[in-house]
Amino acid sequence: MVTQDILFASSVPPGGTFAANSEPGGPSCIDRTKPPESLVSLHMRPLFAVALALLFLASCARPAVPTDTLIIDQQREPMSLNAALENGASSTELGLLLFNYLVKFNDRGQLVGDVATAVPTLANGGISSDGKTITYHLRAGVRFADGTPLTARDCVYSIDAILNPANNVQSRYGYDRIARADAPNATTLVLHLREPFAPLITLVLAPQGYPILPAHLLASKPNFNHIAFDDAPIGGGPYVVAHWYHGDRLELTANPHYFRGAPSIKHVTIRFVSDSSTAVNQLHTGEASGLFNDLDMSNVPLIAAIPQMRLLRTPVNAVGSLIYNTQDPITGDPRVRRALTQAIDIPSLIAKAYRGAVDATAAGRGLFEWAYDPRAPLTAPYDPAAARALMRSAGWRTGSGGIRTKNGKRLTVLMLIQANTPGDEIIGSAIQQAERAIGVDLSLKAYEVTQFAAPAQSGGPIYGGKFQMALYPFVNGDDPDVTDQFGCANIPPNGYNKPRYCDPALDALMKAARTTYDPARRLALYARIQERLSRALPMVLLYQRREVDAFSNRIHGPSGSVSSVLWDAGSWTMSP
Repeated sequence: MVTQDILFASSVPPGGTFAANSEPGGPSCIDRTKPPESLVSLHMRPLFAVALALLFLASCARPAVPTDTLIIDQQREPMSLNAALENGASSTELGLLLFNYLVKFNDRGQLVGDVATAVPTLANGGISSDGKTITYHLRAGVRFADGTPLTARDCVYSIDAILNPANNVQSRYGYDRIARADAPNATTLVLHLREPFAPLITLVLAPQGYPILPAHLLASKPNFNHIAFDDAPIGGGPYVVAHWYHGDRLELTANPHYFRGAPSIKHVTIRFVSDSSTAVNQLHTGEASGLFNDLDMSNVPLIAAIPQMRLLRTPVNAVGSLIYNTQDPITGDPRVRRALTQAIDIPSLIAKAYRGAVDATAAGRGLFEWAYDPRAPLTAPYDPAAARALMRSAGWRTGSGGIRTKNGKRLTVLMLIQANTPGDEIIGSAIQQAERAIGVDLSLKAYEVTQFAAPAQSGGPIYGGKFQMALYPFVNGDDPDVTDQFGCANIPPNGYNKPRYCDPALDALMKAARTTYDPARRLALYARIQERLSRALPMVLLYQRREVDAFSNRIHGPSGSVSSVLWDAGSWTMSP
């Protein structure tokens, strides 16, 4: 077993067991070569034994995997294959496989050109001296999968489409800073900004945002919310959709027009396996050659124990979080939020639930990256006595059965978790017990991952605000800017502000930080932002998330990146 821990050196703990009747490399089988004596005569037993032994061997044989097909399991099935209608890791996955971006991050943490020949900077003239004009130069000869040239006009269309209120995109953050996008020629894109905006380079037509869409297929349509393109999009990425079997799998084929050359792995099948334990077992049996972005950190020791499998754990700009709905009458009180947090021994709980795969140390680094300030962590120390005192100060007095009451109402709280994620289930149950100890009647409700992370307009409970607490892992982006997570104007359906938090003073600090290109000035401002959030606690950061991916040793090329392991999937190769 080969493990790779990108950016941070750390050993993967060994361990994990499979069913006692399982053989390494094969599925779990029961010996049925001995039929009941009452059903088989003595002279027929040898024939039955041979026949049933053959059936046994056939059923337990390692499944044959085509040498030109990569089979990858993942938990979440997208709601659309149009990456502009998805969000977070799902949008990035589709974008990197099916589409192109202007820029993306490589496996050394460097922002590099994708369709753009270089990343615009003040030094190379790509960013104007006043910070309000950004110029990209595009590669010549890039084509969409149908052979149509990809030009700066497609970039202009893509930006306009995201800004079009008729399109149901999850967030327009960053794009809404663009006053006008121009394409003076096929290989030049010029963005005119309303004000300087430092995060733009990593956000607009980049993996944090949305990919480049084909104007020749979409520009004539009033919107792209419910069209055939969403099931079988045409992009310029390394692969193109062959067929989407809803509820089962997505089949992709190599794009012959990919500008870096057609991928040598001709077919990729992405299977949707909602139960992470099943996905891990399919790696063990050889039914799958890869596992993308495992959402359950507790699986790391199990994956590490699989022979001939390479495990990648890449620290990314993402966190595991405990989110409070700040618009709820109960969790809207900051004293209650802090008390609920102090009731939980977070470091011990994370270590126990995820078996050392992640820890609570410096969790804020997953949100604030290079601007993280350890003096203002978005958490609170374990202190049940202080938690009880805060509850009393907020007016919640101990009532019958030990549950607190206020104005005749019991202190009942609903917390949402993801289904089929054992680590989260362990955390949810432990939090339930911890809150009970300070007088809170906390109930758990589990949602399948696709519905759990769905946009508000699709009935998603988190983005729809139908919760009081939620255990939620999420990707922030590739810049310390957290406006989309905490800005007053970014409450869903207008962004990713899941706590539905609004603080005008915080808004002012975030604006100052995102409108300067001076790193020192930004660093000082983000220290103040973190201090303010640490006092208010609209969310608690539990750990810096790692993208957990696993691939058979037959697959050559996967390497971790903050843009996802798929950042260069078109260059991967496969051994027989």
